[in-house]
Amino acid sequence: MNLVVKIILLTLCGMALSCSRQAADPVSPDGPSEDGKLPSVTLTTFAGTDTREGYANGKGTAAQFSYPCQLTIDKNDNLYVIDQLQSYYGGSVIRKIDPAGNVTIFARGLGSITDLCVDPRDGLTIYAIECGDARGFDNGIFRISSAGQVTRLSGGPDPKGGYSFGFRDGPLAQAKFNKPTGIAMDKAGNLYIADELNRLIRKVNLATGTVSTLAGQYRPDDYACNLVDGKSTAAQFCTVNNLTLDESGNLYLPDYNNHAIRQITPDGTVSTYIGMGTGYNKDCRLGQAKVFWPSHVAFDPIANNCYLPTIAVSHSVWSPPTTTFTI
Repeated sequence: MNLVVKIILLTLCGMALSCSRQAADPVSPDGPSEDGKLPSVTLTTFAGTDTREGYANGKGTAAQFSYPCQLTIDKNDNLYVIDQLQSYYGGSVIRKIDPAGNVTIFARGLGSITDLCVDPRDGLTIYAIECGDARGFDNGIFRISSAGQVTRLSGGPDPKGGYSFGFRDGPLAQAKFNKPTGIAMDKAGNLYIADELNRLIRKVNLATGTVSTLAGQYRPDDYACNLVDGKSTAAQFCTVNNLTLDESGNLYLPDYNNHAIRQITPDGTVSTYIGMGTGYNKDCRLGQAKVFWPSHVAFDPIANNCYLPTIAVSHSVWSPPTTTFTI
């Protein structure tokens, strides 16, 4: 479906994972009601329509989207949605949806934008990552003001010649990534990048304008999938394309092909937070939970929970990339 939906979850049954501490009790005490019926869920269309693919502004179902994917929300409850227009490879715009459902264009002139986040310091500035898959576009990082003004911070033509793809730590303007696909920002203003094809988590200190490798080994000639815990460059990943931060600054990322959720503490220590499973299990303690093909992860700071869209996962909530949750 080519739409943006708003999902209101009235009750959740065993659907939450604590992201910052071991639960003393099972993850959720909720279950079927006394009559044996499952909790009810109400689904409403917030913006867009499933009957018309297109690219049109408007209110609610009068608006049209072509290929909506990731989204974020600012402090004023405005939603920002990446719309890939002509499929994933056709260039991107960022659409803005206000709390009343009015859809407008927020930023344009971007290519293959795969993720975005809000600066927690002001709650308004947007940072976006360009993975570089679209022809004619280089990978890199953008800052977008609350007025929609786009500033490239990294990527683009390499000032030293060659392509912007690769691996290079150091000054942000000269840094190189290889298909970066996930971005998050902590309260101090540091960006964290899921550098997918380098299998690294990179840290961008915007105050000093420098890029460093927070976790993972750069192995340009090694294509094996490895799962190794450890500190900083001693750790190894298989798939890193999405990540989220909790209130304490810990990163969580779905290591898709390793069937694991990995945790990275602020000092770069990597551990396997949830390990591999092969099916859906009934409610259990966090230490017994398992995941299979986890693809995304999102942290809810109010309830202190993580939500994981996966093929099969103990205590997960399935969520298409363009949904919001009210619990």
